[in-house]
Amino acid sequence: MPLVAACQLKLDVDKPQNCSQIATQAIRRAIANGAELIVLPELSNSGYCFASMSEVQESATSLHGDLIREWSQIASEGHVVIVAGINLFESGHYWNASIIIDQSGVRGWYAKAHLFGDESKFFKAGDSGPLVIETALGKIATMVCYDIEFPEWVRIAMLNGAQLLALPTNWPWIGQTPTQPPMEVVRVQAAASQNKLIIVAADRCGSERGQSWVATSVITSVEGVIIAIANPTPKDVDDAGEIIYAQVELPTDTAITMKNDIRKDRRPTLYSSILNE
Repeated sequence: MPLVAACQLKLDVDKPQNCSQIATQAIRRAIANGAELIVLPELSNSGYCFASMSEVQESATSLHGDLIREWSQIASEGHVVIVAGINLFESGHYWNASIIIDQSGVRGWYAKAHLFGDESKFFKAGDSGPLVIETALGKIATMVCYDIEFPEWVRIAMLNGAQLLALPTNWPWIGQTPTQPPMEVVRVQAAASQNKLIIVAADRCGSERGQSWVATSVITSVEGVIIAIANPTPKDVDDAGEIIYAQVELPTDTAITMKNDIRKDRRPTLYSSILNE
């Protein structure tokens, strides 16, 4: 069973170089602790709370940039899979993206389809479905943060054969009703259970330009049970971050009982109304 890691990091848009260094250090630390799959937060190379387009431009990387080359080298040397949320400049646009890297290099990247808050001021929305890549560990899917709140999107990943969903995320604290665990985690649990997927969600922590984060990065089983969960961001405390780990067994089918299968029991002809506005 592979050991997976979710890196909950404190990132700062005012110090984008520090973001890349913090993310790289977290990858190396997770490898030293035996992780075979490492997931980083959303926009882990830049921070999130941009004040201008120039800040986005100055902190972006490209697929052939120094940071991606460095991560590819680390993945090759460590024989690991890295899934990272990044501020990516590619094909003439800036994307809130997630990238999958393994020992052979960059395997693919995904552009966040469902933009949240002010993200549309800075990023182009993606028009392609969740990325699903066959790796040495199994079929790994990725999307970004808000995407998981659209059940159809997670279902597409499952139907495309995903066994594990790696979710870079930035869950902002925006006055949600306090629950334990937070509703952001509950939604991850529900998505895992409804699709028989392992989910590894890596969130932010601390605060950035007055914005605090829910934190509580989480790793769930295919039943939606929490296997590992990080600490919430303490109020008024600069959280230094943490990495959570779990050994997971990737599913080999989508059966949930001897007589039921979440793929085979679907009746798509009855669902057509959800596609009509």
